[in-house]
Amino acid sequence: MQYVLLIHAAESRHATMTKEAGAAIMEAYGTYTKDLFATGRAGDCAALEGTHTATTVRVREGKRVVKDGPFAETREQLGGYYTLNAETEEEALAWAAKIPGAKEGTIEVRPIPAMGMPAAAPGKALDPKAHKEYLLLIYEDEGMWAKLSEAESKAIFGKYYQFTQEIQASGHYLAGDPLDSVKKAKSVHLEGDRRVVRDGPFAETREQLGGYYRILAKDLDEAIAIAARVPAAETGTMEVRPVMDTSAYA
Repeated sequence: MQYVLLIHAAESRHATMTKEAGAAIMEAYGTYTKDLFATGRAGDCAALEGTHTATTVRVREGKRVVKDGPFAETREQLGGYYTLNAETEEEALAWAAKIPGAKEGTIEVRPIPAMGMPAAAPGKALDPKAHKEYLLLIYEDEGMWAKLSEAESKAIFGKYYQFTQEIQASGHYLAGDPLDSVKKAKSVHLEGDRRVVRDGPFAETREQLGGYYRILAKDLDEAIAIAARVPAAETGTMEVRPVMDTSAYA
């Protein structure tokens, strides 16, 4: 089973850290990442720039509405994620508890539905030096799906598949996954050395994180334009966040 481990932590804590303390945390993440990928079960991962770099995008009646700031103001902010294949939920929770951020923040563990994304087809190769990575976070009211007929749901999934295939062909696509319901979420944090697990998502919000795309874009304007093409932009909210360059700690 595939899971995504969502890292939520208070950004304000990092602002008060010394340069040495910040570097130590990044090195700890580098070690964790190497250990996880050494298992051969890791999928995708990314660290995000602060929420002050976030932009929200909505499309209503054909008009694009763009605002500065994250989707929601919360005590802890989404700072990155890992995906992995785990044989059991317990294995996913164990890896979540090993993430350095579990000591100060919360790791939300969410299953990834088996339907996944279309298999990536060979597409245009974009120059990584002329592009930046962005994460497009999809927020929607989960309750909306329960009100749709099977035909309506299939039509929306068809739009997602078409969009995914288009950005794969254009070279903008790097990774992406839909997420299972927040009803299946677990939240993990450490109190000392004791692991604490509770049912439910990290935070209760009107719209829930339902998936993401990691893309390449020339700049924020292009990333916003791509986010506006995601079907959820018409019914929910897209949050656009730059991906942090962590190559120095790889």
